[in-house]
Amino acid sequence: MIRTVLSALCLGLFISFAAIALDVGVGTADITPDVKAYKVPMSGYGARLGRPSTGVHDPLEAKVLFLRDGAETSVLVCCDLRSITPEFKQAIVAQCADLKIDADHLFMAASHTHDGPSMYPEKFWQMQFGKYDPAIISPMASAVAAAIHDAAKNAAPARVGFGEVDAVGFTHNRRWGYDTDARKAAGETPLTEPIVWMLRVDGMDGACRGLLVNFACHPTILDADNMLLSAEWPGVMRRELEKQIPGATALFTNGGEGDQSPDGANGESNFQRMEDFGTRLARLIAEKAKSVETRPGLSAHSARVLAELPPLYFPESAKAKFAKMAEAATEALPRKAEIQMLRIGPAALVGLPGEPILAVAQSVRQAVQAAGLERAVPVGLANDYVGYIVNEKEYPHGGYEVESRSYYGPGLGTFMAEQAGALAQTAK
Repeated sequence: MIRTVLSALCLGLFISFAAIALDVGVGTADITPDVKAYKVPMSGYGARLGRPSTGVHDPLEAKVLFLRDGAETSVLVCCDLRSITPEFKQAIVAQCADLKIDADHLFMAASHTHDGPSMYPEKFWQMQFGKYDPAIISPMASAVAAAIHDAAKNAAPARVGFGEVDAVGFTHNRRWGYDTDARKAAGETPLTEPIVWMLRVDGMDGACRGLLVNFACHPTILDADNMLLSAEWPGVMRRELEKQIPGATALFTNGGEGDQSPDGANGESNFQRMEDFGTRLARLIAEKAKSVETRPGLSAHSARVLAELPPLYFPESAKAKFAKMAEAATEALPRKAEIQMLRIGPAALVGLPGEPILAVAQSVRQAVQAAGLERAVPVGLANDYVGYIVNEKEYPHGGYEVESRSYYGPGLGTFMAEQAGALAQTAK
């Protein structure tokens, strides 16, 4: 009788535990365009003048984190691309209809490699990065959708944990070269935040299945002279992480990288420096990741808002530069900002559709945490692209990020923080 009661109790506990367990799956897709079959222009550097890639140095990948919390499914897709386009996201949503994944629950983030394909249907971007060919993009979307389906099939109850590690010496603030005397007179110092945030996913057996890394840094070790497709240092970092932690799928999202550039890379060539930077960063992360404690029973929830953007605004110093492209810019630039939040337990990934400078990312984090979430992780280059996202303090200093890639005025950073904070209220 006692044995029967204990057996029933154990079974009840098992069923209860299974009901609250978060199911997680992982997937990988090769999204490298066929440079032999197609002319593949490369985005990232306008100095390439839309010339096609001459080959492939290393593969471009999309990594998938599939999360099922009861009836709600959320998917994070991390791609080796300059940025995500709404057309690319929608094509993937359409191919995942059987999984009941909609735009609200598909969170897409680009690594911001400057050595991936140009994939922009708008004339404004084609004037800078080369012609759009849907025949190049379609197989990429299909490959990502297949990886999502694979991740759904291997989803299983998981344990999740979080960690951070300092990566001092890996970044510098690239905007400190603009208006330096005025900055010094105002008592400013270069803002950096070399912190790597990570999310570790284990199976119930304790083996690491997935490792998501967020770090604010431009992948710009390779310059405009490079005509080979490459995932840049994030690709090196992921491959090394998967070597250091066998069986794990490594994913990467960028953070407030708008003014953060790589530093300390060693080697005689840019490719050697890229390998050095990614390898050393991965080994630093792996050492910490191996000690991250995980636990079961966390929840996952997605939320998204399409917020009306401020009016288009070009700084006075840039109006002449944009005169020839003004009409194309007006037609191409988004009128709404897609801001997305993926909450996993006490942490929330906050997707911003552009390149936030670090100060903006910090203000977004503060706004989200003030809404009651314990951890907030800003993710740049998510779902769409509105240009650089700067704030009122940084805007008057000018420079490339303001004069060439800022389209909505000095208040865009504050706007993003306010919208993210409001969204966080619905995602707690």
